[in-house]
Amino acid sequence: MSNIIFVPKLKHQKILESVLQVDRKQKNEDFKLALETAKNYFEKYRWWKVANGKAIFDSTTGILWEKPNTVKTGDHIEACEYVKKKNSESSLTWKLPNIENIKNVVEDSTFPLLNGPDSKYILQQTAIQLNITAMWLDRDYPSTFEGSALILAISSSFQDKDISEILLIFEKIGWKLLPYSVSESDRNYQIFLANLEVIHWYITIYKTSEPNIELPCIWENIDYISTRLPRLDHLRFTDIDQGMWEFYIPTKDLQNQYLQIETEESIRPRNPELDIRNAKIAIDFGTSSTVVAIRSNGKDELLRIGLQENDFKKNTISDNDFENPTILEFLNIQEVLNAWESEVYRPLVDWDTVHCSHEARTRFRENDSDPKIVSSIFARLKQWALRNNDLARVKITDQKHHEYEFKPLFELNPTKGQSLNILKDYPQLDPIELYAWFLGMNINWRDRGIFLKYYMTFPVAYPNEVKEKILASFRRGLLRSFPESLIYSERFNEFSVQELASEPAAFAASALNTLKIEATENGTPYAVFDFGGGTTDFDYGIYRLATLEEENEGADDVIEHFGSAGDQYLGGENLLENMAYQVFKHNQNTCRDKEISFTKPIDADSFVGSERLIAQTQAAYTNTTLLMSKLRPLWEGGKFNQNDSGILPLTLLNRHGQRTECDIQIPQQELIEWLISRIRKGLVGFFTALKTSFEGHLKYLPDEVHILLAGNSSRSRIVLGLLGCLEDDESQILKELFQQDLAEIFWDNIPAFEVHLPLQADDEMPFKPTTKTGVALGLLRVSPGETLKVINHAQENNADSPFQFFVGTHRRGMFTASIKRGDSYEKWQELGAIRAGVFPLLYTTQSQALNGIERGTNGLKEHDIQFSGSDIKGKKVFGRIITPDSIEIGLAETADQLEQLSHRQMIQLK
Repeated sequence: MSNIIFVPKLKHQKILESVLQVDRKQKNEDFKLALETAKNYFEKYRWWKVANGKAIFDSTTGILWEKPNTVKTGDHIEACEYVKKKNSESSLTWKLPNIENIKNVVEDSTFPLLNGPDSKYILQQTAIQLNITAMWLDRDYPSTFEGSALILAISSSFQDKDISEILLIFEKIGWKLLPYSVSESDRNYQIFLANLEVIHWYITIYKTSEPNIELPCIWENIDYISTRLPRLDHLRFTDIDQGMWEFYIPTKDLQNQYLQIETEESIRPRNPELDIRNAKIAIDFGTSSTVVAIRSNGKDELLRIGLQENDFKKNTISDNDFENPTILEFLNIQEVLNAWESEVYRPLVDWDTVHCSHEARTRFRENDSDPKIVSSIFARLKQWALRNNDLARVKITDQKHHEYEFKPLFELNPTKGQSLNILKDYPQLDPIELYAWFLGMNINWRDRGIFLKYYMTFPVAYPNEVKEKILASFRRGLLRSFPESLIYSERFNEFSVQELASEPAAFAASALNTLKIEATENGTPYAVFDFGGGTTDFDYGIYRLATLEEENEGADDVIEHFGSAGDQYLGGENLLENMAYQVFKHNQNTCRDKEISFTKPIDADSFVGSERLIAQTQAAYTNTTLLMSKLRPLWEGGKFNQNDSGILPLTLLNRHGQRTECDIQIPQQELIEWLISRIRKGLVGFFTALKTSFEGHLKYLPDEVHILLAGNSSRSRIVLGLLGCLEDDESQILKELFQQDLAEIFWDNIPAFEVHLPLQADDEMPFKPTTKTGVALGLLRVSPGETLKVINHAQENNADSPFQFFVGTHRRGMFTASIKRGDSYEKWQELGAIRAGVFPLLYTTQSQALNGIERGTNGLKEHDIQFSGSDIKGKKVFGRIITPDSIEIGLAETADQLEQLSHRQMIQLK
């Protein structure tokens, strides 16, 4: 009894073609292997019994010799008549041998028809008929004569044919082959026969008929094709409690988009609405890695994304498995585009054309000296989102040598409750959307269920504009990971992707609980130093018990954070980029001689002669990435794998895109000293902002503050040494250095800082928060429906993220800030006087600006603003905050005359 099932036309055709390609490739490989193995065996033996000894086949010449039961002799006329009669009874063409045919066999003592090893007699006959005359086989060999002789026919039908043709002819006639001196039970001979069956089946059946592949066999790889998730087992198609989302038709109006297929088995469609989970997803989209956490039935779980197939079979799970690298590897971008633009939901993007996350990073690290691999990697998705239009035009070259330029990120949100339209005003390929799609395909795996509620978190300093663009990309990517039939469900309207808390606030929610730090009535002071891959965020607040009013609202505890700050360029990947830049600078003569270019970090200074070395090209980006990879052990482990000479052999790309061998000197000690200085500077900024935040909000400095270390970079021995967490001699020197810094910040009123070591993984509790996974898990703790309330005082009066700069001018060689980090938006403040038609605007993100820094300090930027006209005399420059990274300025005589403000202009702080 046949059953009817409906399958989506486009997807089925693509999968079927893919399956057929794989099947054809596999069958072709099986055929080639069988043919090669059979050929090797066939050529191993010269003489073969044919049809149980009725003939002898010579594998070296392709000649078939008859082996008659009775010996026949006669003259040439009788021989010709014999051959004529034989041809009339056979499908083969027979003839009399020529002299060369005879010489070829009688001179081989192993020819089965010879009388013995020292004889040339065939079937005990002293002469044999040739195609023209007769030939002596006795002492007069090889002379010819006219007369009676042995009549023996040969067939040359097999000459100039390959083994498959020869074997097929024998198969068609029904003749069996067996080498002389080999028994039928011989194992290798049995393998030969099995290979003959494969060859015969492939040529006569497989190549001449349409393959008949069962529906489950066609669709079993649907999840494996794009994401390398496990192949579907048979019960997924037939079990009454399972079934396929793709085979479910939500409304009869869509039936024309489906193909009707008859099956012998009862294949079951499944409404995806049945698999919607009552759970929430938290996504910590990081610079180096992304963490995905699920809370369901009060329990938390972490997901692994982009693992290789064998990883699912491992008995052990590493905490690194849950830190999913934020990276894409493009093997064939044209194929990616073709698939991505062909379907809206669950497009059949082939994993063999683009890798994501763990596998992409593994391939990168295993091939970090190969420019072909490095240039196909897109590894800085989150940093890319921050770039303005000019810097956002990133190019990659895939492994098929196709170059592609990514357009700047722009905001395109799906319309709630409506299907996406990828044909109109849709970004061709948004790498963040593609990465989010990979996350979604793993999250919404059919063995896990479908999730509609997503929460994301961002660094403190990210402007709303950037956050909204990233959120829009994630909305589209996650949406496209849903089964298409789900969009016709009313529950589809429940889908949402929302920003919830800042990254350090989310980490605090996780760490305070994990470290068992108790909430108090007045509030337990804490500070988060979130040292990530791209930036370092600071967050300050108190952890207190809920008030009676808050308890009535369902809250148990409250986190109040009021002093968000950060170091924009203190991130692990940024440090590596700066280290690479310094190494290139150290080797500038080599770079100049070999025409090697590289990139300059945003926060680095140019050097004399750098004009011809610094570039924004694919080659420069690849060179920087290659060197960063080689310097990673020095940053992460404090040691560099180099020989005693300090020379690193490296293959780089010159300005013409050609691979060039270079010997790069690594000034290891200088790099370590620079790292210490840079991290120390970041920590000084952290504690300076700590003092200002607590004194500004609480009006006093607490006696004790809990220091929470977040981000994988906070595990650095330099960080832990400066904070006094390590006991070795080098770390003690670092501690003493930093104690001097603390004394300058706090004078004689240094609080007791309880520094908590970075949260470590627990093999017994794989989902326990770590210094990296704590953000995503903390986000779940503050999500709607939970009892931990978060109050962000920094955003109470501002719709956007807190302002992140100190803005002012210089006096007596020192920077003086008028507008400070965290100040209210739209509030006009006096910046200073115009000097000969010019106002020198200075700005920085460094917290040290609160204590005054010298003009020209690295990280302090200047922008001369020109004013002209007779009306500027006697007027002052005023400014107000517009966005987290922009201000508006104008001229007025006094603060009381702001309604008469003139010469207004917007200033972007970069």
